[in-house]
Amino acid sequence: MNIVQISFLLGHAQVQTTMAYLDITTEQEAQALATLEDDNDKSTPKKRKSSGKSLAALCGVRTPKS
Repeated sequence: MNIVQISFLLGHAQVQTTMAYLDITTEQEAQALATLEDDNDKSTPKKRKSSGKSLAALCGVRTPKS
């Protein structure tokens, strides 16, 4: 994958924006990596509690009764 493809995937309007990320120091890289969570430490809270309702009911869509 080249820099143009990466720029496109990141949604950058100009390749120069993407290139700014290429000139980082080893210290900056270490700091960025230190902020990543370990897969075992991740705990994403649920966005909503399970109410037992169907997706259609949650969206307010009436379903025909059989």
